Amino acid sequence: MVIEITEKINCCGCTACFNICPKKCISMQPDEEGFLYPVVDKKKCVNCGLCEKVCPILNYKPIEKNTGGIHCPHEKSE
Repeated sequence: MVIEITEKINCCGCTACFNICPKKCISMQPDEEGFLYPVVDKKKCVNCGLCEKVCPILNYKPIEKNTGGIHCPHEKSE
């Protein structure tokens, strides 16, 4: 389980993977426009999976919208 960015849209450049890596095998490298993307040294990587667990893009879960009615706990009853 190694984080691998194949398309730039799949990385927000937050450096969470870089910061969590216990073996320090992830470096943040700039692209041609200067944006940072993770690059993994696969020789150092122990496949712990922490980088994938902290990635906000890989773990994105949309917030469910409340479609129910409004509940007011202090509503006066008539």
